[in-house]
Amino acid sequence: MVTRTFLCIPILLFVASHSLAWDQFTFHHVNVLGTQLELRLDCATSEQATEAESIALNEIDRLANILSSYDPQSELNRWLTDGKGAKLSRELVEVLDASERWQSQSNSAFHPGVERLTLLWKEAEQKQTIPAPESLKAEVKFLQQPSWRWNNDRSQVQPTAGVRLSFNAIAKGYIIDQVCEKLADRKAIDGGLLAIGGDMRAWGSVGRLVEIRKPVDDLIGLSNSRVQLADHAIATSSGAFRGVVIGGKKFSHLIDPRTGYPVDQIQSVSVITPRACDADALATTCSVLSIAESLAIIDALPDAACMIVDAQNRIHTSEKWRHFEQKREKLASLVSPVEDWNGGMEFKVDFTIHDPGSGGRYRRPYVAVWIEDKDGFPVRTLVLWAQIGKGSRWLPDLKRWYKSDQLRKLADETDLVSTISEATRKPGAYSVTWNGEDDHKKLVKPGTYTLCIESAREHGTYQIIRKKLDFSEKPFKEKLEENPELKAISVDYRKKSPAK
Repeated sequence: MVTRTFLCIPILLFVASHSLAWDQFTFHHVNVLGTQLELRLDCATSEQATEAESIALNEIDRLANILSSYDPQSELNRWLTDGKGAKLSRELVEVLDASERWQSQSNSAFHPGVERLTLLWKEAEQKQTIPAPESLKAEVKFLQQPSWRWNNDRSQVQPTAGVRLSFNAIAKGYIIDQVCEKLADRKAIDGGLLAIGGDMRAWGSVGRLVEIRKPVDDLIGLSNSRVQLADHAIATSSGAFRGVVIGGKKFSHLIDPRTGYPVDQIQSVSVITPRACDADALATTCSVLSIAESLAIIDALPDAACMIVDAQNRIHTSEKWRHFEQKREKLASLVSPVEDWNGGMEFKVDFTIHDPGSGGRYRRPYVAVWIEDKDGFPVRTLVLWAQIGKGSRWLPDLKRWYKSDQLRKLADETDLVSTISEATRKPGAYSVTWNGEDDHKKLVKPGTYTLCIESAREHGTYQIIRKKLDFSEKPFKEKLEENPELKAISVDYRKKSPAK
């Protein structure tokens, strides 16, 4: 199934000027490196785009077989299990070298051996007891020794006994770089963007406008900033979606290797550099260091910038961030209305896309989520993932949504595509919250409305869910029936939390 540009309404933005010779193609896959993939390509034909998609996915698989910390048969894990000196692949050596470089430049705030501390905190979660200070001190002392040692001519390298290595804080960026550079060599591609789990790199003649999302689990989450990427990469790190819970308290998965404790001074860090590998490593580094130390490291680099959101929701930016950021007044359209809906209510929809059975990556189906009034008129579209552009074939497969003349015109005439940089989240699980606004940004009146969730998958099934709901001042929570395309579907009409 070739798709051209998925939409997620009402999030805006993908601005680019194309020559007439090129068309834009977008591919979405779920469960790639444990998260979600978006690949945008500027090609002349769908055949060229599909061939490039296949090249990208094959390269990702090849590199995952080398660098994965989850696959026991990866080159990394076989080397660690053997524990002996070995001649490693060029790719693994490059990741080792990059890790050594960033560990040194960050004074060990970046450390691939932090996996030992991660496992210690996961064990603590099972026991529901904070790790003992002496245990943390012992692990920190262990990390002060080299994680591996090269022989004299650097032809072989041996892991330190007992070391647990994970390159999750740098390998995803490295893989993105390798794929982008491979695609950039193809004459049939004018440019593109590859995003895996919110880390991304753009290349080619067209700039890419990227929205940096606040770390909230919502498809219509607000933005902290928007930046223009041209032959640059961005990585965002946050503890919002991962970590451990002990005694009812959430601890980040980001751990300071110098103290052994999870970090708690920041909400999120976004770093821009020419290479995704460096942006990935620096996003983790700046999550661990103090804000002043982070800004100093970034400002000392010739072509890097960062934005840090601290625990009090204050934004700190490096000197060169302004060269990439779009002016803040352009964010005004993303601010929630001051007026409350039905006495301060909101409506949340959660759903998960079914794995079609492969156990591996899979293409995301087309999905529309919208609200209809009592006459069946669509008052607000919350999510629309469908194909647009020349030769659109799949939008009509969302049959009920497509029947609306006004919404069809909205999809045909308005570019509502957004590329998102945010922390890595669980693949396939989505949330969207409705604040009571219609498509014209006006609050609807209390009463009965119908939630519609429509999905269609090539070589799969067509499904639609329609549920009448009473949106007054009385809250409700309900699970909806699953179908072959969507599962774990629930709705929650509730008082808006103070954080929103």
